[in-house]
Amino acid sequence: MAMEKNEYALDYVLQAEYNLLRKQFIPGIIVIPSGKSNLIWNGVHFISQGPYEGGVFRFSIVIPNTFPDGDCPRVLFLSSMFHPQVDPKTGELDIKRYFPVWKRNGHHLWQVLRYIRRIFQKIEITNPTNIEAAHLYEQDPETFLSKVSESVSQSKDNLYTSDPSISDDPHAILFTPWSDKLQTVRQLLLSGKKEAFDQIHGLSWMKPGVHQILAREDTLPSHQN
Repeated sequence: MAMEKNEYALDYVLQAEYNLLRKQFIPGIIVIPSGKSNLIWNGVHFISQGPYEGGVFRFSIVIPNTFPDGDCPRVLFLSSMFHPQVDPKTGELDIKRYFPVWKRNGHHLWQVLRYIRRIFQKIEITNPTNIEAAHLYEQDPETFLSKVSESVSQSKDNLYTSDPSISDDPHAILFTPWSDKLQTVRQLLLSGKKEAFDQIHGLSWMKPGVHQILAREDTLPSHQN
């Protein structure tokens, strides 16, 4: 009975966290709780500027079952990532650099997403997880950018390939190549017509030749434009 009560409390906390997340404006990041476990959130980060520009990197947030007490969540990149703060073997982001101790009333999962976005805007090389990446960033920028470019290219090549770790997840974030049918649905969505929503089956699409989310700027709140 106590276990059921704890699970119910955890579900409530995670729902509250997701509701808080939905109120935040975090450009370029899509995230949704896994259909297999509410302790895993699937995410994709579209990078629009900086050395990683054009990259579309998949990641997972793994939440401890003691949340919001205990250890902090883990962030695992599923795409190949060459970055000073990302373990080159496991793809795990050094999240404890920013959250050395997870504070129940002070830290939230939307802050983790902001940190994910920040590591591509401001690259830090102090106490790196990937020593080679940190060294090249400081000593050989040209080679560093070349390796980053490889990561970006690989993320694009794997964009339409379902990762084995999420292939059986009903809430996996999947993409399909551009088609005229999707263009029609997009136009209906932007028009706000109800029939557009009857054609959606959980897939996302992107502008031809440009890996970015399609959205009209005038659909954003005024303070976000």
